[in-house]
Amino acid sequence: MNEAMNEFSRTRVGGVIFLVLRAIGVALGLFLMAVSIPLFFLPIPLGIPLFIFAAVLLAASSRTAHNLITGFLKRHPRVWARVKRIFGEKDEEAKG
Repeated sequence: MNEAMNEFSRTRVGGVIFLVLRAIGVALGLFLMAVSIPLFFLPIPLGIPLFIFAAVLLAASSRTAHNLITGFLKRHPRVWARVKRIFGEKDEEAKG
């Protein structure tokens, strides 16, 4: 996770900037999740896409959230297949 930032984050200034960016990502992800919950009940479907965006942002910023989300996807293979299809990966069954 975030392998491209590893060299930059090893310096003192880079580490602080990296930590601040992660904290902002976690805070923004949690805020968007909190905002998306009341939007679930509106007739316009805004809550679900906002929740998904917040979950992706949170997973990119937090190792704990990343582990929780990937664990959920491993337990639910049908959801994982849809996620892979959204990001452009082909099903392994179709390859074979």
